[in-house]
Amino acid sequence: MYPGEPPVAPVEAGFVPAEVPVVITVEEFQKQPVLAATVLSQPANFGLRNAHSNLWAQAAEQEFAFEFQDADVVLMARPVAYLWEYGDGTTVRTTSPGGPVPGNGFDTQTPTSHRYAKTGDFQVTVTTFFAGDYSVDGGPFQPVAGEAAVVSAPHLMSIWRTQGHQVSQDCLENPTGIGCQPPTR
Repeated sequence: MYPGEPPVAPVEAGFVPAEVPVVITVEEFQKQPVLAATVLSQPANFGLRNAHSNLWAQAAEQEFAFEFQDADVVLMARPVAYLWEYGDGTTVRTTSPGGPVPGNGFDTQTPTSHRYAKTGDFQVTVTTFFAGDYSVDGGPFQPVAGEAAVVSAPHLMSIWRTQGHQVSQDCLENPTGIGCQPPTR
């Protein structure tokens, strides 16, 4: 309505604008160097076709201290869920990381075990979802709205088949007998 710059609003004496609170978003959480879980299997890297292969994730709570928007932030990350990709197209989401079972672990069903229908080598990965809590300048901890997703390194699983036969001689007595040859897939 008039030429030139608009006038600057007058500032009331003693008025200080309110500070904008520091908020750690899930995007900022995802930028932190959260360590991925390690995938383990029992027995190591081996399983049988049509039998439960026991796999589990080893993940830990982690703490990070960094400066963000001129504030000192402490961020705690804790694993809360796991998305398993077994390498054969099967995926499962669990809240349990799983764990070893007594004995050799063959064909023991667990929350994270998997039955492979075919033989071969499969790359297993787990995406671990971490919930976070953060403190700004030593204040109370508050939750991050969302979870950081961290993918593990692949874990090789070799799946083999088995065959059962009845024999009357051992491999010393009959080296060419059933079961005395090297295994095949």
